[in-house]
Amino acid sequence: MDPYKTLGVSEDTDQKEIKKAYRKLAAQHHPDRGGDAEKFKEVAEAYSILSDDQKRQEYHARQRGRPGLGMGFEDIFGRGFPFEDFFTSRAPRKQQIKKNTEDSDIQFNLRINLEQIKRGSVQEIIFKRNVGCKDCQGRGGSGKKICGHCGGTGTQTIKPAPFFIQHIPCQGCGAAGILFDNPCRRCGTNGFIQVQDRVAVKIEEDKEE
Repeated sequence: MDPYKTLGVSEDTDQKEIKKAYRKLAAQHHPDRGGDAEKFKEVAEAYSILSDDQKRQEYHARQRGRPGLGMGFEDIFGRGFPFEDFFTSRAPRKQQIKKNTEDSDIQFNLRINLEQIKRGSVQEIIFKRNVGCKDCQGRGGSGKKICGHCGGTGTQTIKPAPFFIQHIPCQGCGAAGILFDNPCRRCGTNGFIQVQDRVAVKIEEDKEE
């Protein structure tokens, strides 16, 4: 692998331009952004060589047939190459659950024909809405506390590979950020339950016909 060709720079390119080229290619091939992980690895390895004067000299020495320090991908990243300084995956937003459904939130698509408008009709609409749980008074349970796994953020940080980090929903609290000593069984700590409701819509007869 020729690090200069990989980054698209020449041997006399300065560090500023090398870093600029790296960041452009890394953003293009970063796995979190739908890029090719292998290509991203090559770009990162090339930058780790050219950004370090000693590694750069050792690369030139090997190219001229003189012995140098052999470096593999694991060697480079095992030394703590700071990928987090360039890229981190965005933390997912904590899920916001609306406790109760307000009347203003409910909208219906009423399907009626011209004859029904002229003669008048009554249609019954069946729908579902959220209402506060009476068992826990909408609290979700008792003994509420911050999740010790995520510190109340609802997310956890993992490193699926040495070259990037990822934020995932907390498995301990289900991304809620809180736990209960006695969770409400009826609502599953949501603080609300879903009920079925109905409403009758009356269309008055068109008397002007």
